[in-house]
Amino acid sequence: MDFMMLLAAALPDNLIGKWLVQLSDQLPSFGVTVIVFTIIVRLILSPLDIWQKISQRKQSKAMRRLQPKLAKLQKQYANQPQLLRQKQAELQKQEKLHPFASCLPLIVTMVIFFVVFAGFRDLVAYQNELIIEKVYASYTEYDEDKDNLYAMQAAGDYVIDFETAKLISTDENGQAGDVPQEEASALKEAVLEQIQDENGAYLAPGDASNTGEYYVLYSQAFELFDAWHTLPSVGEKNEYSEGLSEENRSIFDGVKAAFDSNKKDFLVTAYEENMESFLWIKNVFMPDTGSNVVPSVSEYMGGKIQAQMPSSAAGVSYDALTMPAQNALNKTGTWDVGRWNGYFVLPVLSIALSFLSTWFTQKMSPSSPMGDEKQQKSQQRTMKILTYIMPLIMGIFAIMYSAAFAIYYFMSNLVSTLINVIYIVIVKISDNKAQAKELVEIEK
Repeated sequence: MDFMMLLAAALPDNLIGKWLVQLSDQLPSFGVTVIVFTIIVRLILSPLDIWQKISQRKQSKAMRRLQPKLAKLQKQYANQPQLLRQKQAELQKQEKLHPFASCLPLIVTMVIFFVVFAGFRDLVAYQNELIIEKVYASYTEYDEDKDNLYAMQAAGDYVIDFETAKLISTDENGQAGDVPQEEASALKEAVLEQIQDENGAYLAPGDASNTGEYYVLYSQAFELFDAWHTLPSVGEKNEYSEGLSEENRSIFDGVKAAFDSNKKDFLVTAYEENMESFLWIKNVFMPDTGSNVVPSVSEYMGGKIQAQMPSSAAGVSYDALTMPAQNALNKTGTWDVGRWNGYFVLPVLSIALSFLSTWFTQKMSPSSPMGDEKQQKSQQRTMKILTYIMPLIMGIFAIMYSAAFAIYYFMSNLVSTLINVIYIVIVKISDNKAQAKELVEIEK
């Protein structure tokens, strides 16, 4: 089966995922896409948010009006708890009150959170599959080398390394010294002048009229490697390389080493060009934490990314495609901070902002629990869980999963906080005007 058929990235089935893909095609970066998406979602949901806040405010006002009646019922039926609950329920029903109405906004927020979370999971899987698909295309392009560009580059690199090695001197103890940078740079410039044109493109090897020392070696190196590279089977390639003379084998090995080294750099570049960075985050499809920039095969096929690519196909493994990028970009140890994908900024800010928003809302617009003492304790316990535990749980999601999702969570909290502040300010102004009007009427 063709590797690309196995690898082909499928668009997310989730509506949120599809929407994000379409939106990302119109915007400059995926981080910006998530920000715009979040603002759009919050604006669409803002009427529901405002309705919930108005409803909660009405419930709170009605509850304050009922407090004297509820207190009277508690005294009247102090020894009849079952009848007390019945009478309280009848009274609340008359006022169209629901004991858990104040929890509704948080419950709706949770539902939306998990719907969007599912969309982001599908999207991140798609984006990572897309990256590998493009890296594989670069991999095959380099191996095929239809125009011999990479083979010529490897031959040129071999000549530079070979000639530079001649400059290395040894001290009285036989230890090799470093080549002065000025000499190495001058030699490289002299070599490239013979094997490249004025635009920096490599000259076609085998031109008999070009008798430059470096060009001749460059042509020889290319022809030895090209003869091997164009052979169709591994067996024929091994037979060819084993049949070379010692001198030619040394040249061939040098060019092949340069070709393989350049291929690794080529794959690193291919991965970097196709992954999405945002501000301090190197790869938005990995967490904003001390995680690796490039996912390992276990992360790629595991729960964090949920890609379905087989570990190997057509002789090409996931590690063959990404190991150069993993070695170049991933951390070498836990505290290799310079190679962390992120620094926990978004998850921490999101949790802090969520707590701040909740605290500010409750401070400015406190609600009164309804029902008897048992019901009130139950409501308070539920509100405490939803208010303080849920931000931590959602923050853990932001830590464990992609930075793209962390951007969404942070922006969602930020927009919600702004809406809360604006709403509370408007309510306070309205209340102050109403109080002033009442005072004027009383004075009259």
